[in-house]
Amino acid sequence: MSAWLLTATATTAASVSGLTSLPLVDRGLLTTLFGLLGTFMVLLLFFFAIKLMQHAGEKKEN
Repeated sequence: MSAWLLTATATTAASVSGLTSLPLVDRGLLTTLFGLLGTFMVLLLFFFAIKLMQHAGEKKEN
């Protein structure tokens, strides 16, 4: 687990140095894109969690 963490940290540090060299507009667009993707991923997670709870409630009633 610690080897994975060290590899992930090194990879993140290398990619951050590449991102800082981008123009401000490109960094803003990437931030917006990642924010929207994260938002929709959370919404999908809530959707599937609600469907799972509804399915479990239907089984309990029968």
